[in-house]
Amino acid sequence: SNTDDNPLLENINLNTNTNVYLSHVKLGPNNNLYLGAQSGKIYNVNNINSSPNATEITGNTMPLGNVSSIDFYGQGDTIAVTFSNYGIPSVWVTENSGSSWINSESNLPDMPIRWIVLHPNNPNHALIATELGVWETSTLLDDEVVWSQSSNGMPNVRVDMLQMRDSDNMVLAASH
Repeated sequence: SNTDDNPLLENINLNTNTNVYLSHVKLGPNNNLYLGAQSGKIYNVNNINSSPNATEITGNTMPLGNVSSIDFYGQGDTIAVTFSNYGIPSVWVTENSGSSWINSESNLPDMPIRWIVLHPNNPNHALIATELGVWETSTLLDDEVVWSQSSNGMPNVRVDMLQMRDSDNMVLAASH
């Protein structure tokens, strides 16, 4: 039987046709599962409760690298993806569910980006967790994206994760 000491384990074939390790998993709008891989590939998996069907939505100009986070605005048309490697553009955004992607790194230093959070009421507003603290923009979907450090008393330390509390949009940052 299924208990805390004896959980029911089940393998699910997501049909991604890749054997590269996944680096990020995010449940998105409409019960779709979004997967990021260590190779830079991004997949949208629908029908996760019955017969999962994976569609690769990686952009043609996206880099080879480790997908570190995925976030959404609305019903999943607007998706933001980050990479945690040096030497590559680390922030990418689509407004058409992954049909085309835009490099939104802009004026960020060359550093690993570990997490992105889009504001639930305005996708132009985003926060990212980086090797040098938290950065923010209010122009994510504009022609010119401008990033600035968002210290609010936090030092320039590695930040691994950001989470936004639904009840009041309070952002929590995980660091060392």
